Amino acid sequence: MRRLSPTAALERELIDCVREHFTGEIKTVEALGGAWTDETLRTLLRVAPAIYVAFIGNSQSDLRDCVRQTWALFVSVNVLNGVRIEPERAFLIHDYLIRLLNNRRFNCAARAMRFAQSANLFSDLSAKRGLFVYGVYFTVDVPLPSDDEHHTIDNFVTYYHKFISVAPNWELLNTLPQDDKDD
Repeated sequence: MRRLSPTAALERELIDCVREHFTGEIKTVEALGGAWTDETLRTLLRVAPAIYVAFIGNSQSDLRDCVRQTWALFVSVNVLNGVRIEPERAFLIHDYLIRLLNNRRFNCAARAMRFAQSANLFSDLSAKRGLFVYGVYFTVDVPLPSDDEHHTIDNFVTYYHKFISVAPNWELLNTLPQDDKDD
């Protein structure tokens, strides 16, 4: 049986919580992984207003067998000629996210999530692309996976392969068949 890491479980819970709260008001609520690129900005622009959930990293927790995780929720809204469209709505989304998630308990967390800070992530590049982004940051203590001898990391089922010797270069994302039986 495939096991979900505590980090992946929290990401799912966060997305579900935010999606449920903002039903009908936000076009998209999903995970944002990796670096911000031109393609990321184009995607954010197409679906604004949107909320993207991103795992930022871990730090030391004062709880045994736990880590303190930092999570960011990026709120994107459209701009027109460098000016936010419906700025009051953008602030409401920002404020309600803090209200919704601060002191909220998640099933996979050891403590309630805590608001850390928010930031106006305005930049000339994003404004030129027609996008305005706020970052809302939270911390939460999450248990590490147990050291139970019956729990092992499953085989990787997806891998990336790049063929350099072929013109033009090819890139593939391959998924291997899974065996879903319990150990």
